Amino acid sequence: MKVKAALLGGALVAGLLVTGCQKAPKGQVVAVVNGDEISQAELNAEMTGVRIPDSADRDKLRREVLQRLVDRKLIVQKAREQGLDKTPEYVAQQRRLEENLLVSMLGQKIAATVPMPDDRDITQYIADNPTQFGGRERLLLDQIQFQAPKDVKKLLTLKDAHSLDEIAAGVQRLGLSFSRGKGVIDTGRLDPQLTAVINKLPPGEPFVLPSNGQYVASVIVGRDATPTPTPVARQAAAEMVRRRELIAESKAQVARARSSAEIQYQPGFEPDKSAIKASQAKQEAAK
Repeated sequence: MKVKAALLGGALVAGLLVTGCQKAPKGQVVAVVNGDEISQAELNAEMTGVRIPDSADRDKLRREVLQRLVDRKLIVQKAREQGLDKTPEYVAQQRRLEENLLVSMLGQKIAATVPMPDDRDITQYIADNPTQFGGRERLLLDQIQFQAPKDVKKLLTLKDAHSLDEIAAGVQRLGLSFSRGKGVIDTGRLDPQLTAVINKLPPGEPFVLPSNGQYVASVIVGRDATPTPTPVARQAAAEMVRRRELIAESKAQVARARSSAEIQYQPGFEPDKSAIKASQAKQEAAK
């Protein structure tokens, strides 16, 4: 009898333990999928990526989004059952995603510490970059579009071409097909340094730029002045100056971290020291 009582008691305790381990959707847990919880915070995060019309039934939409989360949990569970989360590819991708998330969060933290520029900085930026503001133009272009050769260095053969016809002949010699057409460039959306180079070209001189995996050779055939209105210009300049400060602060943090870091490379994977020195020299010259 004592043995039977002990067995019954053990079974009762085991049953209580199993029951206690079972998860139930309550409080901040909105659903449980084969033991995997979906929290209210997880559902809210998923909702932030959904465009919600003013007339939408939010409760209905929330339930639909939750079902998508449930389906994703089921697919993830299947992937884990097949051991995909143990593969080197998964581990590498997981680390990459985690690092990118941390980089993004640090960027947001840095952004919170960089104030908007003052009027003096805004005015100076507008003065330093006239092609984006008061001197903004639409460049009307004749163009030739062609595929990139397998060896991009072959494009150097086009450097002595001084007209679109000469570009076309050079492209044909490279065995590349091309098409001719018209185009427009807004200097307000172009890097001011690149705009300065283009504006220094002699009349009719072509310039070649990459475009969506191809190349486009262009010649300016007309210009339309499109100055940016002052209020818009000042707002745009403020954003550009702040972005520049954010980039500078981010680079400074990386430089400080690198200066105190212990970094070791396997032979053959060391960085190109000459390239590093050239980059550092360029940064110093830009200051």
